[in-house]
Amino acid sequence: MELWAKRLMKYSNHLIILSTIILGFWLDDYLNPLTIKIFLELNFGFLIFAYWVFAMPEKLHSAAALFYGLVADLLFSNAIGFNMLFFVATSYIIHLYVFRFRIFSYFQLSFFFSGSSTFYTACKYLLLSPYNYSYLVLIISFLINAVLWVGLYLIMRAFRRSIFSNL
Repeated sequence: MELWAKRLMKYSNHLIILSTIILGFWLDDYLNPLTIKIFLELNFGFLIFAYWVFAMPEKLHSAAALFYGLVADLLFSNAIGFNMLFFVATSYIIHLYVFRFRIFSYFQLSFFFSGSSTFYTACKYLLLSPYNYSYLVLIISFLINAVLWVGLYLIMRAFRRSIFSNL
């Protein structure tokens, strides 16, 4: 029984993770109207979620991904289920390959997570606004998100180590 209790996270920890994801989506909503003029779509919310699943795969399961996606859909999205679907699918892929990812370099990790973020952006444009679909936005976003992933990874790792020192 005690081992089972150690494997689960407290609700307060889930609230902290959810608040960082919401902060990321809020940054997306605030910055993307400014950056789209230079053909750049940022995905801080998705990248922060992907970081949490990558950093704590044994603590964040599909149910948490489903819940985080539902909250993001209710607060920020136009289509209920879009973020839920991508969060669960991303969580599944990361859980499948998490131990392989652990031996990757920062460059390889940024390539994977930036590609995932670009796929998220492409699907978002195809489903929600197909007339605004642009390959230039996808290419530039891929390159910029690859650079942002490394900085985001280092910042979120320092945050996780300071807040979740007991996990």
